[in-house]
Amino acid sequence: MKAAIWHGPGEMTVGDVPEPDCPADGILLEVTACGICGTDVRTFFNGDRRIEPGAVLGHEICGRVLEVGGAVDGDVDADVGDLVHVISTLYCGRCRLCRDGNEHLCQRGGLMGFDYQGAYAERVAIPAVALKNVFRIPAGLDDIHATFADPLSDAICGHKDLDIGLEDRVVVIGAGPVGTAHVALALAQGADVVHLLETSPARLELARSVLGDADVRYVDTTGIDPVEYVRGETGDGAERVIVACSNARAQEQAMEMAAPRGRVLFFGGLPKGTTSIAFPSNVLHYREVAVLGSYASRHRDQVQALEMLRRNTHNIRGVVTDVVPLEDAPEAFERIRRGDALKVVVTPNSTGGERKP
Repeated sequence: MKAAIWHGPGEMTVGDVPEPDCPADGILLEVTACGICGTDVRTFFNGDRRIEPGAVLGHEICGRVLEVGGAVDGDVDADVGDLVHVISTLYCGRCRLCRDGNEHLCQRGGLMGFDYQGAYAERVAIPAVALKNVFRIPAGLDDIHATFADPLSDAICGHKDLDIGLEDRVVVIGAGPVGTAHVALALAQGADVVHLLETSPARLELARSVLGDADVRYVDTTGIDPVEYVRGETGDGAERVIVACSNARAQEQAMEMAAPRGRVLFFGGLPKGTTSIAFPSNVLHYREVAVLGSYASRHRDQVQALEMLRRNTHNIRGVVTDVVPLEDAPEAFERIRRGDALKVVVTPNSTGGERKP
């Protein structure tokens, strides 16, 4: 079958890979759509310790069920022919974290596209450990936009401890698809105003085309001090600051932007070689600022993400700006890095060329 094969940092070609078998205790999908995640972009250009050349990436998966393994006994809510979405973060369901409702932090799980073959391919095998993560796509939502349920559910999970209130001023750093999702979530929770900070004017305009101008301030921080900007706009800082980009300096600045008793969310890992930051601990001590981390999502977040996409809350489907066939997947990574696209979805089994969502 055809797949987009990663050969090393910045190198990918479309070629033939072995056809996957249906696991006896899993299912086999014909991939209809797979989104390109920010993690995939970072991996494409920098590599990842979990994969080697020859890997097939892609973990924002939608597909049609081709086969259900004979050992699957009521463990999956899908039948042959169903169109489904698969959340990529896998968990055991038995450890203390899973039993306490924090399955997204399970240390015995894995990740589709890294620990298992990804879905930039015509077909993908879904292992038994992932069957809990298989969702039928609800009526009124198509597979192209349903791919965004995976990263959107991560953003929803990130908001679990932010507790955004009606009068809160919110700053989001990074206007990529996930940053745009964080803005939409903050607005849905009643934030007073959201300042979206970004160094790419093209990305800001793409975010504006999704969110509109109501209650959002779009700020190109090229050549300005973002901390001074936030202080100038708010006086004492923002009640909530979300770092939605893989940038160490942005994480440092976020703490300085926060108002007394504010909360800062670090959303997204830092690239290899820059995993530590200069931590302004006096900000925490004297201003009682809380710094939070968030990774992946829980089952409840995934259900909410699909519903938010079904309703198209704050035009959230608009984050998908480009849909490309499998042969164009390698170039799409560079398109995302240039800021020419917000969210790109790959359609491995499409017979036509590139199209708009």
